[in-house]
Amino acid sequence: MATLESSSIQTNQQNIKQVTIEKGAKRVYNRKSKPDNAAKAKIEQLIKEQEEKQQKTIEIVNGIVGEMVDASLVNESVNEQIIEQSIEEKREKILSDLRNAEGDQATQAAKQQEAYRLEKQWKQEDQEKKDKANPNSLDNIIERYVIQNRSEIQTKPISERVKGAWIDTVNYTKIGQKAGEKKQVTGKLIDLTLVEDGDLCVIDFDINKNIPKEKIDEIRQNIIDNMLPANVGLVRTCHSGLHAYCNKNGYRLPNNRCIKCIVLDNIEIDIFAQMYKHKSFEDDPMQTDLVQNRVVGPNTSIRETKNNVRETLKYETINDWANMTHLANLRDILESWNVDIEIPYAEFEKLKITRAFGQQITNDGTIDKMDDELAQACVDGLKNLTIHNYPQPIAMEVSLLSIFSGIYGIANEQIRAQGLENVRKFNTLTPNAEKNYSQALGQGERKPNVWILTKILKYHNKEYYEQTIKPLLKKNYEAKKLEKQIHINQILKPNKIDLSDDFTLLHIQKKAANGEYENEEQIVMDLTRIIAYYAGETEDVYMIKEFNAICGTLVIHHKLEGTIYKQLEKVNINFKKKKTDEKNDETKES
Repeated sequence: MATLESSSIQTNQQNIKQVTIEKGAKRVYNRKSKPDNAAKAKIEQLIKEQEEKQQKTIEIVNGIVGEMVDASLVNESVNEQIIEQSIEEKREKILSDLRNAEGDQATQAAKQQEAYRLEKQWKQEDQEKKDKANPNSLDNIIERYVIQNRSEIQTKPISERVKGAWIDTVNYTKIGQKAGEKKQVTGKLIDLTLVEDGDLCVIDFDINKNIPKEKIDEIRQNIIDNMLPANVGLVRTCHSGLHAYCNKNGYRLPNNRCIKCIVLDNIEIDIFAQMYKHKSFEDDPMQTDLVQNRVVGPNTSIRETKNNVRETLKYETINDWANMTHLANLRDILESWNVDIEIPYAEFEKLKITRAFGQQITNDGTIDKMDDELAQACVDGLKNLTIHNYPQPIAMEVSLLSIFSGIYGIANEQIRAQGLENVRKFNTLTPNAEKNYSQALGQGERKPNVWILTKILKYHNKEYYEQTIKPLLKKNYEAKKLEKQIHINQILKPNKIDLSDDFTLLHIQKKAANGEYENEEQIVMDLTRIIAYYAGETEDVYMIKEFNAICGTLVIHHKLEGTIYKQLEKVNINFKKKKTDEKNDETKES
């Protein structure tokens, strides 16, 4: 060890000495030293050659090291890809084995259900991995923003969330009291359409009433103990079933009322939630009525007669229902049962469009006009009807008033006159209808609404409605949609998105949350700073300015209409919430 150190020191000393001789201060040569110039030049040339060799050696070494590092990185990347590919192959094999498992029908069904559960779980895990890799993406930021908004809902007790949704029931029935009635109030309904946050959900467990009461009580307790988490509001129904209150939390149910979505031997499960607030066009052409989506509330009494014995039954709370907060979410509950009835986002959007497909309310609150082609088709379909005098609901029968209201809503005078002529010419009027014809004619003229005709044909000339009217309604909707697209195009397309302006969707969300917008027009004006539109091959495409955390700069992303609407929904939530809070504050002050 000592010898090695000594040798190393000697070598270093020699090197230092050599450097001193070679690169030290030059001597001042006099005339007598001129003969040594050739030797000096030779030495300098040798030094230069040695330095060049040393530099080449360094470059070679660096190149080798660099290649080793690059190879290491490449190998690491390749290894990751191989690992991911290997995991994917293993997953595919597991799913394939489960889907193609042999055995009886029950075993195969169980294996296929397990395959479905695993596939969904793995997709969710992969998405979470991607989200963690880029936590500052706009979608993740927005998602955190939504979670924050939902947390405000979570902290409110059920009693506060439903305070504007109570409907009195009368005379020991489930019928809501109508305006102006003075009947005995015996309970309350909760109309989920009127629940302001739109997130409350009720799972209704209907237990077979024909089994012994002890068995019913046992099944209900098993549901509470084994099928439901602790943080749900519980109400025992009048027939000893169960209502469990939870949060929808973004779960896309196919309907407001999913009846018998799960059927077992002694249990049928319904799920009620606010998916749509307005009736479909076919049920309400004017789109003015809200959908009734009612469940019986706690402390409600009803009376029934069974075996000639009249008895009073009651809906009663099981836990501290009124003060329950931080409710469980529907997705977790259904997944714990290995059940999935959620529809895809695209299908949900399609259903929303279908419901709006004939909406005839304009932006200024007036009824839209019907074009001549559709009006003529409606008049041509008013044939072979039995027309009554007394105005019953259109789904039940056709009345003179509904016919005349529809015909007088037609803008084209010639088509309108033909419609009036056809009432008696091609249809049968009851004696009372004939007697009150003139009176109904005058009433219809005072209450014109052409879209009633489509509803009459839907219920009373169904084949004609499906073959002729429905395609024209769709055509009418597409024309209005195109007109709207052109309008949007005129507003948004000329706008150039300025990437030097750091204003983004997050700024709009914050302004909406802080109440800086007085109306929706101001929101639209700000949106023109970050969004531009163009028509794609199959659907609309939007360009939106967003911050890219990886690049650290603003970029343009191209997104489909549904994705954009989903992002803008957060702005709408903040805007409406702020307006509601301001309204509540004004109410308190007054």
